[in-house]
Amino acid sequence: MKKLSVFILLVLIIFSGSSLFAQQKVALLIGISDYHAVDQKTGWDDIHGVNDVKLLSPVLKSQGFSVDHLTDADATYDNIVKQLKSLAKKVNRGSVVYIHFSTHGQPFEDINHDETDGWDESIVPVDARMEYKKGVYEGAKHLLDDELNTYTEAIRVKVGPAGRLYVVVDACHAGKASRGFYDEVIRGTKQGFSPNGLYYKPKRESETHYDISYSANKAPVVYLEACKSTQYNSEIKKDGTYYGALSYYIYQVVSKHAIGVDASWVYKVQELMRQDNSLQDQDMVIEISKIK
Repeated sequence: MKKLSVFILLVLIIFSGSSLFAQQKVALLIGISDYHAVDQKTGWDDIHGVNDVKLLSPVLKSQGFSVDHLTDADATYDNIVKQLKSLAKKVNRGSVVYIHFSTHGQPFEDINHDETDGWDESIVPVDARMEYKKGVYEGAKHLLDDELNTYTEAIRVKVGPAGRLYVVVDACHAGKASRGFYDEVIRGTKQGFSPNGLYYKPKRESETHYDISYSANKAPVVYLEACKSTQYNSEIKKDGTYYGALSYYIYQVVSKHAIGVDASWVYKVQELMRQDNSLQDQDMVIEISKIK
């Protein structure tokens, strides 16, 4: 009887220990529909980014993700930065981290001259205006790719090589600033944000897959982008509701395939987007870390 009691105790310790070290899953979802919720003069058309958050949040929670979200009036530049910094503090070694943007995007004149084409890419928070106007709005509320990279790199270092970071950008930087024919809804603009009045002309790209160098001390990262830099990102309408196409097909895939360290599911998303005839002029882009 004593041996049996010891055996049961050992089993309980093993199982309780495994729960303590269960893989942490953390998600941050940012979606904007009302681009006039904070500032009536942003110049942006409304889109349906909040619908993406509502679609994805339940399925992520069902997979064990702790989900934070920022929508509409809460999705300001300051709040987004605060959440990204907080995310870097809360994640653990080996965590799976999922960050999702359903917003407008905009090319932003490269101020520090680190971009070969002269333009940064930017996420457009709810309080960022479309046009540069000296003394009124000079771009302080745009979230540039350089700054976003600072936060994602901090997360990668904290998580380490046993985890995984996913960054989804359901926006674009070469689209139209207004609705197109047949009530088409476009996310983003090819009107560059430029203090010097420069015209944005994206370089032609044929690739839809890019490898990111392996790093021994960082989590591998995957960037899922709704389209190439020369294309615009069109929303799709399903059962009377508009969604970002990338967000919708991520939902279709992850409803059946759990998000974890294995990133093979992202190619299933790409395949579904390729099969959608309404997206013939929109090519999803995947940037993914090499793993040793």
